[in-house]
Amino acid sequence: MTSQSPVPLRLAFVKADTPMFAELIDQLRSDSYLSDGRRRDMISGLRRVAKALGLPPEDVPCDSRWLQPRLSKVTPAALGLTPKSWQNAVSDARAALAHFGLVERRFNRIDDLSPDWQALWANVLASGDKTLQPALCRFVHFLNRQGVKPATVRKEHAAAYREALAHNEISKSPDVAYRAAVNGWNLAVRRISEWPKAILPLETRQKVITFPVTAFPTPFQSELAKLMHRLATPDPLADDGQNRVLRPATLSQYQRQLVRFASELVHSGIPIAEIGGLDVLINPVMAEQGLRQMLSRTNNQTTKMISEIAALLRNLARILNAPDDARDALAGLATRLAVKPQNGMTQKNRSRLRVLQEDRHQQRLLLLPERIFARPRGISKPYGWALAREDALAIAILLVCPVRVKNLAGIHLERHLHRPGDGRAYLVLEDGETKNERPVEFEIPRDVLRMIDVHLKSRCPELCPAGTPWLFPRRDGQHSVDPGVLSARVSKRIRKETGLEMNAHLFRHFAVMNWLDANPGGYEVARRLLGHSEVSHTINMYSGLEARSATRAFADLIEAKKGRR
Repeated sequence: MTSQSPVPLRLAFVKADTPMFAELIDQLRSDSYLSDGRRRDMISGLRRVAKALGLPPEDVPCDSRWLQPRLSKVTPAALGLTPKSWQNAVSDARAALAHFGLVERRFNRIDDLSPDWQALWANVLASGDKTLQPALCRFVHFLNRQGVKPATVRKEHAAAYREALAHNEISKSPDVAYRAAVNGWNLAVRRISEWPKAILPLETRQKVITFPVTAFPTPFQSELAKLMHRLATPDPLADDGQNRVLRPATLSQYQRQLVRFASELVHSGIPIAEIGGLDVLINPVMAEQGLRQMLSRTNNQTTKMISEIAALLRNLARILNAPDDARDALAGLATRLAVKPQNGMTQKNRSRLRVLQEDRHQQRLLLLPERIFARPRGISKPYGWALAREDALAIAILLVCPVRVKNLAGIHLERHLHRPGDGRAYLVLEDGETKNERPVEFEIPRDVLRMIDVHLKSRCPELCPAGTPWLFPRRDGQHSVDPGVLSARVSKRIRKETGLEMNAHLFRHFAVMNWLDANPGGYEVARRLLGHSEVSHTINMYSGLEARSATRAFADLIEAKKGRR
C-alpha cells in the first residue's frame, strides 16, 4: 500500500500538474528569448507576489482562479508599496504566466484590431471620453480575437468574456471587469453615433428580500400604521400594553422589522394577498414558518436580527392582546432564538485594536487626514481628489469626536457646528439625536476646523451644489449621505491608504483604548467621551483595554521597590 502526503487544503482544488511560481522562476533563468531586463522583472514580479501572499514561490500555484481571490485582498500600503509599484509587480508576474501560456497575453494596441473594430475604436479615442476607453479596451480586443463582428455582439459574447476573465485575471475581480465592460458598451451606444445599437443586458446584483410596504394588502398597511401611531402616542394611564413613548428611530426599526418578517413569509410560500393584517404575523404557525425561512439564509444559526424579530413578535402579541396560548408559543420561539448578549467587544475588534496599539500603525492612522489634504488638486480627476478630502475629513473628525456614524453623516453646518466667534468651534448633538438621548458636545481642534473650512471652499461643484448645508452631502445636496455609505467609504479609504482594517464604529473603541492606556481605570471620562448612560456599560465593554499600561505601571512599581533596598 502506497502512502501519499496529503495535499495542503489551500491547494485542494488546484490541478495536480499545475506548475508553481518556483518552477517558472527556474525556467525564466535559462530563457534566452527574453532580454536580461525583462527576465529580471518577471522573476521579481513572481517573488514579490509570492511574498505578498506570505508564501514561498514553491507553494504558489500558477492558477488564476486560485490567485485572484487572494491577490484581490492585498493592500499595497500594508506591504509598504505604492499602488503603482504593486501594479507593476502583478503585471510582471502575469507577464511571466502569459510567457509560458498559462494565461492569455493581453492585446491592447489598435493595430491588433481588425479594420471594422479599428474604425470603431478610433471613434472612441477621438471622442475624448475618459470613461469609455478603460472600460471597453479589453472587451473590444477580446471580441476581436474571438472573430466577433461589431454588429453581431450579443449577451452571450459578454458572458463568454466573463468566463475568459475568470481564467485569465489574477488580481482584479472578473465580475467587476465584466460589469464595467457591459456598462461601457451601453454607454458607447448612447455616446458614440457609429457604435452598434445593441444594448447588452446586465443582471442586477441586488437581492430583494424586503418588499415595499405598499406591496402588501391595504388592511395590513392600515394596521401597521395604526400600531406605529399607538406606540408613538401611548396612553400613560393604560394598565396594559405600551405606555412609554418610543423614539422615532425605534419606531422606524420596528416597522422595518415587521415588513421584513412579512416579506419572509412571502418568500416561504405564503401568497402576499393572504397577509391581510398583523394577526397573521403573530399566528404561531406563521411565525415559526417565517422564522425558519430566515434561518434558512443563515445555515440554521440564529442572528441578532432574527432574535430581535422573534422578540418583537412576542411583544406584538402582548400589545394586540393575543390569546394566552399564542403568547406562550411566541415566547417559546423568542427564547429559543435569543442571542447571548455581547460581553465586551468582539474578538475581531480586539484583534484590530491590538494592531493599533503599535505606535507606527497609530501614526499612520493619525496623520492620514493631513497627508491626504496635503496632496495637490488633480486636474484630470477633480472628483476623486475632492472625495478623498471628504473621506479624510470624516476620519479627522472621528479621531477627535468619536461619535456614531449616523451622527457623523448627518452633521449640518448650522445646526451641529457652533462657532462662538472667538475662533473656537464645537460639534453639538442634542439629546434627541443620540442613541442614549443624552446631549454630546466636542470642541473641534483648530487643525480639524481648518480642514473643514478648506474643504468647504473647494468641494463645489464636484461633490455638491454651492450652498449645501450638509458637511457630508449627497451629490444633489438635498440631504446628507447615507451613514452606511460613509462608513464603507471610511473603511475602504483607510485600508487603501494604510493597509489597516478599520471601520467607523471602531474609532469609538480606538478613542477609549488610547484614553485608558494613558489613564488606567479612567472609565468615567471614557463614559462621558462616548455618551454612555451608565459607567457599568463602559466597564463591561472596555474592561481589559488598559491592561498594557496597568501591567507596565505595576512593573515600574516593582522595579522602584527593588531600588529602595
